Amino acid sequence: MASVSALTEELDSITSELHAVEIQIQELTERQQELIQKKKVLTKKIKQCLEDSDAGASNEYDSSPAAWNKEDFPWSGKVKDILQNVFKLEKFRPLQLETINVTMAGKEVFLVMPTGGGKSLCYQLPALCSDGFTLVICPLISLMEDQLMVLKQLGISATMLNASSSKEHVKWVHAEMVNKNSELKLIYVTPEKIAKSKM
Repeated sequence: MASVSALTEELDSITSELHAVEIQIQELTERQQELIQKKKVLTKKIKQCLEDSDAGASNEYDSSPAAWNKEDFPWSGKVKDILQNVFKLEKFRPLQLETINVTMAGKEVFLVMPTGGGKSLCYQLPALCSDGFTLVICPLISLMEDQLMVLKQLGISATMLNASSSKEHVKWVHAEMVNKNSELKLIYVTPEKIAKSKM
């Protein structure tokens, strides 16, 4: 059986170790409180930055139609010039100007208009105001043909790709898509052609 002195020595050792653990716990608790406080401050700062960023973005480009129905954007002069001199139109129909401005701002837009409401101008005009070409996915070949005929009469370079397009024509269109000096502004494509294309 262990002597009293040996047991007392072991008890003192355990008491010392417990005291050391209590000090560590106290230090860790204090550190925990510091970190919790820092986390709160950083979370608040991040939230404030995001709110400021959203406020700036919404002030610059509001999502309401009224905010887009104006002609003081950086591209407005070019848009008006092309409307009158290329498309030979004096003014926009309802929602056309708003849609064109949203498009020119590089934002996404979902537009629903009745037949004959003027949807085509909403992507044709921005195509002429922008560099490169605009890809138009359209399921109706007859509609594409009608639009291409009108665009040709207006002197706008456009073409289409569908199941009956020759290999030579497809090859030419693909080459024009990567040619920086191409004058091709609109490429009409059927959904099937897009789905089957490896490009």
